[in-house]
Amino acid sequence: MNREKAIKYFLVWGVICLIANLFCTQAAAFGGDQGYWENWVKQLANNGLERFNGNYPPLYVFWLWIVAQVHNLANIPIEKGTLLKFFCLWPIYFGHVGLVDIASRLVSRFKLPDLFAHLALAFVALNPALLLDGPVWGQVDLFPCIFGIAALYCINFRGMLKYAAMFFALALLAKFQMILLLPIFGGIFLRRYRQSWRGLPLMAVAIALVFLPFVVAGNLSNLLIHAYLNTTEQYPFSTYNAANIWMFFVGNTSRDANPLFGLSPEGIGFLLSPAWVGKILFVIVSIYVLKCALFAKTLRRTFELATWEAFAFFLLLPGMHERYLIYAIPFACVWMVLDMKKAWPWSLLVTGVCAMNISMVNGFKGADLWTYVSGLAILCFVAGIVNNFAPKAFPCLIRILGRVPFPRWTPYAVLCLFIFPMLISEIIGLMPVNVELRSNQFFLTDLPMDRFTQQYRTPRKDRAVDGNTLSVRGQQYKNGIGTHANSELYFKMPENADTLEFIVAIDDESGGGGSVRFSVCAPGETLWESDVIYGNRKPQSGKVYIGGKPVIYLKADADGDNAYDHADWLNVIVTTRQ
Repeated sequence: MNREKAIKYFLVWGVICLIANLFCTQAAAFGGDQGYWENWVKQLANNGLERFNGNYPPLYVFWLWIVAQVHNLANIPIEKGTLLKFFCLWPIYFGHVGLVDIASRLVSRFKLPDLFAHLALAFVALNPALLLDGPVWGQVDLFPCIFGIAALYCINFRGMLKYAAMFFALALLAKFQMILLLPIFGGIFLRRYRQSWRGLPLMAVAIALVFLPFVVAGNLSNLLIHAYLNTTEQYPFSTYNAANIWMFFVGNTSRDANPLFGLSPEGIGFLLSPAWVGKILFVIVSIYVLKCALFAKTLRRTFELATWEAFAFFLLLPGMHERYLIYAIPFACVWMVLDMKKAWPWSLLVTGVCAMNISMVNGFKGADLWTYVSGLAILCFVAGIVNNFAPKAFPCLIRILGRVPFPRWTPYAVLCLFIFPMLISEIIGLMPVNVELRSNQFFLTDLPMDRFTQQYRTPRKDRAVDGNTLSVRGQQYKNGIGTHANSELYFKMPENADTLEFIVAIDDESGGGGSVRFSVCAPGETLWESDVIYGNRKPQSGKVYIGGKPVIYLKADADGDNAYDHADWLNVIVTTRQ
């Protein structure tokens, strides 16, 4: 009975979690971190693992290597955008659905009443901090936490002890910050040393398998130095947008070596700096947590300690980022499922602080969201109408679905059914449109531009005005001119020029904004004029007769102000008389 309940819980909330993650992926990512992914994937695509010099641990770097190989095989450019973000987040999609899977098993095992079980699973599946950090921001902080959860779970049960050390090692190989679990894991490991040491050979095998590709590439030592040693001093600030104790007392991005209270750094004054005080306070908390872990007898207590240790990691240590409270959230989710009566207020508070801190730097926004949010609004309204006229429809549908014997892995299968077609669609969109020219045709960009006027930057051949690949609604174009309203681009035409064909649109780099009216003109007359073209809308094609026109000019006029008016002239083809 418990197993059947767990499957039903997982089927509902696993699919909801999946939809929420894919929906939030359409939000604007944090550009800085996407730049890291772009740089590292380019390194791996061009140089393989041999000359990779990023500062990320090996387990996720190997996934980035797979991302790079897919880009190479499909022959698509590696650029910041929806595809790169989407592909880099695959471990997060599976990790978050996996966390819901774990939670659904636990609520069934501990026999939570249906209402509380659904509330707990909703908190896990739709956790705002997890969604803001992963699919919105584009980060992968949940990935190592899943291994950390598995390690803490296994260390508590005799039959699974042999896997505990392996999962803890994989957590560290996915993100060094998982060292924060050492007091809890180490305390229970020492208390159960007679059995726990037997998992060390399996841990060694796991480490060897993760290291093997880098050993073969001859780059293991360089990777470990960058990922584990150099990163400890990467940000010499008391806090880096993290709303912790140092933000409260000394402010953002102050140097962590500056003594507190205006003291001189001479003598012992340097010991009263955030760099030292924060580390000392965290060590004190960790020693206390270690003592508690040595006597922790329940799974509830284990995850309670993990939550507070991760909170202390964020709150006390210098150099923390706005996202680093996220490491407490997955453990808080499990703690809430295990001990809802005690854990729910603390889990909600920690989640609230984390979500607010992340959203202060990169909130839920982005032009690509408009279509999805409006679609969601329409769906809710239609569902409300159906419920009003046929109030038994949805309960009946739920009963019918409840009788279907779905296998437990259904949410994972649904996830695959979503992400693989989405990946193929994104890849197809990033393959530039190929245009085959006849013998009497050539691209207008093959001619020199005679002169131009443009209010923002300068026209760019075969690139958007800000230098990105020409792209409209995810579809890339190899040939064209990126300009910005208001602009006029003048070209001298050959005597045998006959027609001009083209596509006009607002480039994706505008972020969905912009409104432009395009025109093809000759001195003293307008040969063709478009409708007003808006950002994130279908491009418009045109064809115009230019015979006998020695000069033409392409004109882009702003409709109102010219903010975000990144205007593209795409596949502009001149046909000559034969």
